[in-house]
Amino acid sequence: MSRELEIIEKIVLGLDPMRVGATLDTPRDPGLDKARAVYYEHLKRVCKQHVRPERLPASEPDRHPAPRKGERWTIAEDNRLEALWDTSPAITTEQLAVKLGRTRSAIISRLSKLGLFPDHQQAMLADNRRLEAAGSPPFWQLDAAPASTAAAQAVGEGNAGRRWTEEDDGKLRRDWRGADAPSCGELALRLGRTRGAIIARLVRIGEFPDRDAAIAADRLRREK
Repeated sequence: MSRELEIIEKIVLGLDPMRVGATLDTPRDPGLDKARAVYYEHLKRVCKQHVRPERLPASEPDRHPAPRKGERWTIAEDNRLEALWDTSPAITTEQLAVKLGRTRSAIISRLSKLGLFPDHQQAMLADNRRLEAAGSPPFWQLDAAPASTAAAQAVGEGNAGRRWTEEDDGKLRRDWRGADAPSCGELALRLGRTRGAIIARLVRIGEFPDRDAAIAADRLRREK
């Protein structure tokens, strides 16, 4: 099954599984790429239930360098990165770097570029929080936060996992419809939630018919 997963992963990343280093000559469709990425993650989880995970020998501590270091990010990679970060609240940049064949710094940069965080420092802070929650020491050494952003950073994801109240829903709706047109990443900082939780709640309160529509609207706001 590992070979099948490898082939699907290459297709998700826009690579030709039959030719090393070659890309697929297929039309770009962000919606289809996103669906493939989500399908791949679901398939992998199912496979893990039936296949014993491979253990790395002690003599090979690092079999996952960054083979795609310096290469242009594909739409499929961006979609997979967003899906992994939003749907796996415990995943860190270390794990993402292995999955995507990138460096941890490249993952941080892309999370910011995609609008999941307003800047690199916010992304690093979120990664450190996930590491600490897993019992690992923080990886990123950060300077003191500027006064203008200290309050937002202090909020972080402090309300993640907490039940939404009517007051929370009302604030989310007002802020989303506000004249400043904030992105879901910005709303996550304001409300102390994850970006994925904001997207899911916008659907829940009827602002969008489904998650894909909410993500598309968020992408438009980030690109302005």
